[in-house]
Amino acid sequence: MKEWSNKYNPFNSWKNLVHVNQFEAILNGKILPPIVVNYDLTNVCNYNCKFCMFANRERTDPKGKDFREGGASISEGHSLTLPKLWKEWGVKAVCMGGGGDPTCHPDFYPMMKEIKKFGLDLGIPSNGYLINNRKAWETINESCKWIGFSIDAGNKEDYAKTKGVPAEYFDKVISNLKNIAITKRDLKSKLNIGYKFLIEDTNYTSIYQAIKIASEIGCNTIQVRPAISPTQIKLFKEHGDEIWEQVQKGREDFEREDFQVMGVTHKFNPDLSKRHAFEKCRATMLTTTWCANGKVYLCTDTRGNSWAELGNHYPNPEKFIDFWGSKEHWDIVNKINFREKCDRCTLCAQNEFFEKVFIEDKMERNLI
Repeated sequence: MKEWSNKYNPFNSWKNLVHVNQFEAILNGKILPPIVVNYDLTNVCNYNCKFCMFANRERTDPKGKDFREGGASISEGHSLTLPKLWKEWGVKAVCMGGGGDPTCHPDFYPMMKEIKKFGLDLGIPSNGYLINNRKAWETINESCKWIGFSIDAGNKEDYAKTKGVPAEYFDKVISNLKNIAITKRDLKSKLNIGYKFLIEDTNYTSIYQAIKIASEIGCNTIQVRPAISPTQIKLFKEHGDEIWEQVQKGREDFEREDFQVMGVTHKFNPDLSKRHAFEKCRATMLTTTWCANGKVYLCTDTRGNSWAELGNHYPNPEKFIDFWGSKEHWDIVNKINFREKCDRCTLCAQNEFFEKVFIEDKMERNLI
């Protein structure tokens, strides 16, 4: 099954090659300022998702499983000092998600406005339950490049089983997402609105329903991809045909110019297991992950693992920026043992690009 019908889309990892200077600098021994900051306001979450890698799911390094315990949150007001600092550093974008849900922090909306003020692109993943009023919908449309609601179901029953919340939350979240789309139309904004669906054994039969809903409420995309779970390979071995038939039928029935069905699979092996098709992990130096406990980790997937700690951004973010690209930074990167300690690799494509495009020149990149 094809991942998508249009290759010019936000989920295509080949977009990373726009930042060729970043790749070449790293291969020449220099780390430039990160392209994107992954920023967590809080580890507090009002949901209890079955597949959450920060609370429920077993991880390759089990020490990171309880990352959300204690509900760490950045002190109110501190975050609002960061967008100016990031802009001056050379950062281009911010993804404000979290170990928890960003809507659970009082700085959520003020932070959006500050990020917009300093001209940084902003993406927000959220469960969407608390995004429930006109002011919120307007702020999102005025400040964000992309917002994606992690809904992970196509009906109330699957939603409750997968998300660990009452079934009636489903209708509320769908309404919130629909109202963001209505506000987009009213404000004539260019916001990309996404419906996110991680495939689990509790929800895989409702994928087509989710695609239908997403198309009807004004979403621009629905992203359907495997969750990371111990039963993942078994699930796709037994029900893979049924899963991808729903994606394909949804694409045929509902896809149009302003709505795409994204069956994202390129970050996994053919059997949908984790993909590590590279020899060295370099891609963490393209991004930076600042967490609600005040620490900075190598990447979004290694939050909570002590071996992946780069340092602290709180209370002195300038000190961490001075550390970025230092010998100590390189030492930590060079010791990454991803085969034994990492779960899925969000940055697997970027790591492959380093080797296949820039080192081995498999694309003969100068012969355009």
